Amino acid sequence: MRMTEALLSQLIDYAGLFPPASLEMEPAVRNYQQYLAGPFSWILGSFIVPASRLSEFSQVFQAVCCDEQENPWTLSMVCAADDLPVDLQAIKDFPQGAAFLSTFEFKATDLRSTRSVLAALPRGPVRYVELPPDREPLRKFLPLLASAPARAKLRTGGLTPSAIPPSQTVARFLNDCALERVPFKATAGLHHPVRSEHALTYQMGGPEAKMHGFLNVFLAAALAWYGATEDILLATLNEEDPEAFRLEDDSIAWREHRMSSNQIERVRKEFAISFGSCSFTEPIDDLKNLEWI
Repeated sequence: MRMTEALLSQLIDYAGLFPPASLEMEPAVRNYQQYLAGPFSWILGSFIVPASRLSEFSQVFQAVCCDEQENPWTLSMVCAADDLPVDLQAIKDFPQGAAFLSTFEFKATDLRSTRSVLAALPRGPVRYVELPPDREPLRKFLPLLASAPARAKLRTGGLTPSAIPPSQTVARFLNDCALERVPFKATAGLHHPVRSEHALTYQMGGPEAKMHGFLNVFLAAALAWYGATEDILLATLNEEDPEAFRLEDDSIAWREHRMSSNQIERVRKEFAISFGSCSFTEPIDDLKNLEWI
């Protein structure tokens, strides 16, 4: 199905080292190796690792699985803007080969420091800047990202209900990024395709909340790219009925809105790039249960 491939190809960056999974390095590496060899490897994106743990990753990577004969792994580095010299040295010391650095990610604090970090990071890999979700600070950062060039990163969830941004905030983020033509990725809280209530951690009795669906977010992003109003984006993000989404061979429809696979393919390539998830199996299982893959 061409639409499924356009929508889901390399959509999920694996963040097993991060909460709520918080795996040790070896099981996270083994999981990624297993997913790469599995039937849904085409949905898998990069392996996300803190720059401070690159040396640990390298040791486990060489011991567990991989050499130059393997398909190369793409790594996304999470850098600490307040400890950048240490991270830059770790990046410089990393022996690229069977695994290579494709992406850098860091969290913005203010415009001046963000500009400095972007200037210090090696050129070549894509740079993502996690931005404050509120509209006014967001609009100050987007021209910088557009000119750098760099991409935006939106945190869509966390371990507590308060960490989940309101749908209105997400709609405004998507709209503003689309207007500036700044590509983005999302991170956290997108374990399920359609907006629904779920536990936020893997602990018994942990908090539950309404989580954004990754299909909601990426379809809303596509609509934003092609000029939809914020009201339409908000309604898309708030949709909780899986049957409202119709995936066909060469198109996807939600309510009265329809897009071709060519349109979705362009959006995925130029704008709505991926999302980070500490679980790869949860979104895959949900997609299978919905008979979308």
